[in-house]
Amino acid sequence: MRNLFSLIAIFALQTCYSQELDILQNDSVYSKNKISLRTMYHMNGGTLQKDLVTHYNAAGQKTKQFWFWNGESRFHNVETFYYSRNGLPSSLIDSFADGNIEITTYYYDSNRNLKKRVTLNKKDTIDFWTYPNKHTTIQRWYMEGKPYRFDTAIYEAETAMLEYFGTNKSQNAARGFKWHYKFKNKFDGKGNLVTVYAKVEKPYNSFTKYIYNKRGLLLKKQEIISVNKKKEIQTEYYFKYDK
Repeated sequence: MRNLFSLIAIFALQTCYSQELDILQNDSVYSKNKISLRTMYHMNGGTLQKDLVTHYNAAGQKTKQFWFWNGESRFHNVETFYYSRNGLPSSLIDSFADGNIEITTYYYDSNRNLKKRVTLNKKDTIDFWTYPNKHTTIQRWYMEGKPYRFDTAIYEAETAMLEYFGTNKSQNAARGFKWHYKFKNKFDGKGNLVTVYAKVEKPYNSFTKYIYNKRGLLLKKQEIISVNKKKEIQTEYYFKYDK
């Protein structure tokens, strides 16, 4: 199953969608720049390792994604995106290398806000409910028909998260847990999110930095940590475009 941030990312707005929460890019930036292909690389041992290839349509929406793992030449899974006539996401089919297929269907209310999202993978069902405040998403996760996870994400801006908290239940009460993460965001003069601090409390021991080109396309994502009072890049991602 895709990581949690990917699941949170498809967050409906009345005007447009930002499907790239992890790299903080709006669909409009791909449409404006006529991007049809983007490749994400991960720096591993001094070499660039291909992680993800994404295809876009003329509206800047994802149409297909190929995920790679550990630099393998064969992709791990393929995600295919479908949209309705009014441009809203209607379904997502995720085909895994092991033959399993995960299908996601999107539902909307009369105001085109995402009302419910259901992912079916055999007996694994996940329900998402989005409430009127566009900055707050409450997710209810179900495993084999039983609720086990409740999450709330609060946003400062369309793709800038301020808080993320929730509870995870288990049949074994001792294994249940809660979490509450807070973030501090910084933007440049063009409104691009350039720095995300993992904690509001000082000192900031870790943060994520985003570097853009003149067209507003993300070029680098750097995860930085403090080691012996020095800032070091722990993980670095590079993004290349077809144009």
